[in-house]
Amino acid sequence: MSFVGRAPALLLALLITNTNLVAAQDSLAAGALPPSPPPDSIAEISRVPIAPYEVPAGPMVPWSRLSFNRDSIIWNSSITLADLLTAVPGVFVARGGFRGLPEYAVYAGRGAAAIEIYWDGHRLTPVGRDSIYIDPGEIPLTYLRRVEFEPTPSVLRVYLVSERQEEIEARSIVRFVTGDFGTGAYSGIFQKRWAQGLGFNVGVDFMTTDGASGPGRSDQLVDIWIKGEWNPDSTAGVSYQFRRHSVDSDPVQTLTGVTGVPARLGNRTDLLFSMFRSTESQGRGLRFDGGVWASSWTDDTLDLDQDVRSIFVGVRYSGRRFSAETRARFADMWIRNSFESRLNWSPVNSVVIGGYARRGSYTGERRSYRIEGTAGISGGPFSIVGTVSKARAIEAPSLVADTGQVVADFGVRVGMSTRRISGHVGLVRRDGYQPSSFPQLPVIASFDSSRQATYIEARAVLRPWSYLTIDAWYSDPGSATLDFQPPNHTRLQLTFRSKFWRTFRSGAFDLKAQISMDSWSRGTAGLSDAGLPIELRGITFYETYLEFQIVGFTMFWNMRNAYNAQEQYVPGLEYPRSAQTYGVRWEFSD
Repeated sequence: MSFVGRAPALLLALLITNTNLVAAQDSLAAGALPPSPPPDSIAEISRVPIAPYEVPAGPMVPWSRLSFNRDSIIWNSSITLADLLTAVPGVFVARGGFRGLPEYAVYAGRGAAAIEIYWDGHRLTPVGRDSIYIDPGEIPLTYLRRVEFEPTPSVLRVYLVSERQEEIEARSIVRFVTGDFGTGAYSGIFQKRWAQGLGFNVGVDFMTTDGASGPGRSDQLVDIWIKGEWNPDSTAGVSYQFRRHSVDSDPVQTLTGVTGVPARLGNRTDLLFSMFRSTESQGRGLRFDGGVWASSWTDDTLDLDQDVRSIFVGVRYSGRRFSAETRARFADMWIRNSFESRLNWSPVNSVVIGGYARRGSYTGERRSYRIEGTAGISGGPFSIVGTVSKARAIEAPSLVADTGQVVADFGVRVGMSTRRISGHVGLVRRDGYQPSSFPQLPVIASFDSSRQATYIEARAVLRPWSYLTIDAWYSDPGSATLDFQPPNHTRLQLTFRSKFWRTFRSGAFDLKAQISMDSWSRGTAGLSDAGLPIELRGITFYETYLEFQIVGFTMFWNMRNAYNAQEQYVPGLEYPRSAQTYGVRWEFSD
C-alpha cells in the first residue's frame, strides 16, 4: 500500500492517541467529578458539537472579509458560487449564457487566475478539460453552510464551509424550480446527528435547461455530495466527504456560426478525509489537523482521465489578540508540494498587523511564491488599512510552459462603520499581467496583456431602517484598458426584508423583495482570432427577486435581465432577456 493509501489510518491513529492524552489532562484538571451543568443546559440538550469552520482566524483588519452565513445563502437569488461572487467589488462574471453554461469570475485584471477557492480549508485544483481555471458556476450553494471572500490586491480567496448539523433532530430541505427555456431544477439536503457525535449529510443538486441558446440543445448538471462525520466534542472530529459533479452540455453556436461554447461531457469527483484536534473549543487554542484529498476527472468523449492526490497537515494557534497557522500539502501530479502560513496580531485594540506567505513547487522544476503584509488602524467608526503583495504566480499547474509571472501590488483603503451606514473607498496599484484565455469559451481567442493600473474600489452599505438595505460597490481601473475589467463598473442592490415582528412575534412569516443593477461602461473582452480587441459594450442588467416564507414553506420568483438588455456578458454569446425562474422550498425538522 502506498504512503497516500496509509495516510488516513496513520492520521486517525495519531488523532485518537492525541485525543486520549488531552482528554486525560482535561479530566485531571477538572477533578474527579464533572462540574454541574448550567441551569439553562436543559433547553439545549438536543444540541451536539460541530466542527469549527475552516477559515483563517482573526484578529482581522476592517473590511478584510465578506461573509455569507446559512441564512443569507438561503435567502438569496444566488444559485451557484458564480452568482454570489458578484457581491465582491471589482469582480466581473463572464457568463457564457444562461444557467448551465460556463461562468468565469474575473478579478484584478488577471482573468480567472485571481480566484483561489478553498473547500473546508483545502485549496481546489483545476482538473479536466478546464485544467487551468475552476468554473464557479459549477459549484452549487445547496450544501454550503458559509462562504467567505477575502479580497487582496493580487487575488480573491474564497473559503467554502460545508454544511454541518448541530441538532439531533434531523433537518431536510427540498427545492423545486422551473422557468423559461425548459429550465427545471431539483435540489435537496438531509442532515442527521446522533448523541454519540456521529453525523450524516447528503445533498443533491440537479438542473436542466436549453439555455435559450437555440432549439435542439440542452444543458444538464448533476451534483451529489455526501458527508459522514464524528465529533465527540467541540475539540476533536473526523469527517469524510464525497462530491461528484457531472456535466452534459451541447455546443453553443454564435450568431456567425462559430462554436462559442464546445460540448461538455464529463465527471469531476472529489474526496476529502480530514481530522482535527484542538485544546480549546470554538476554534481557539492550539489545533492540529490533517487529511487526504483526491480529485479526478473522467471524460469518455476525449479519453481524458486525470487524478490528483494530496496529503495535507496543519497546525494553528488562535487567541484573542494573536493567531498563527501553517499548512503543508504534498501532491502527486502537477503540484509537488506547497507550504502556506498566516499571522495576525493585534498589539493594542486599535491596531492589527497581518502577514501571509506561500511557497510552491511544481513539475518541470517550477517554483512559485506569494508574500503579503497588511496593517490596519482604527479609531471610533473610522479605519485605514494598507496592504502590500509580491508574488511569482503560476496560474496553471497543469501547463509546464507556465513558469510564473512576477507581480508586485499594493493598496490603501479608508473605511467607516456605524449602525446606519458603513463603507470604504480605496486605491489599488496592480502590476501588468498576461492571463490565459477561457478554455471553455473559445469565442475569446486570447487575452491582451494587462498594463499596470491604479484601481478605484469602493463599497457602501446603508440601512436607514431595519427592514431596508442599500448595498452598492464601484470599481474602475482608471485609464488602463483591461479585458473584462470595464470602467465605471457598478453594482447596486436594494433589499426589503421584513419578518413581520410586530404582528407575528414567532417569526413564522418572512418576506424579501430585491432589485439589483449591474452596470458598466464600454471596455474590452479579449482578442479575436485575428488578434484584434473585442469590444465589451456598456450595458445595465437588472434583476428582480421575491421570496415569501410561511413557517417551513417558501415560495420564490426571480427574473434576470429584467429590462431586456440586448448586449452580452461575453460578446457573441447571447444572454436571454426576461429570464424567469420560480419555485418552492420546504424545510423540515424531525
